[in-house]
Amino acid sequence: MNFTPEQDQYMQVQMTRAYYQGVREGIQRYAHWRDGVQYVGTTGRTLKQAYQAVDQDEALDLARVDSLKQL
Repeated sequence: MNFTPEQDQYMQVQMTRAYYQGVREGIQRYAHWRDGVQYVGTTGRTLKQAYQAVDQDEALDLARVDSLKQL
């Protein structure tokens, strides 16, 4: 099946958003509470910091998809 460039870009954006939603859910599921704060993993990163890192990664990936439109 052939897609137009606009349809292809839309699919890429939707797949990227779904991927990062899954990453956020996984992070939240494995977060643990310590001293009234939710932490992720053993490095001392808070849940809020982990979400901020994911948001930055998602923004970079979505910008990459948007830049492909201009090619």
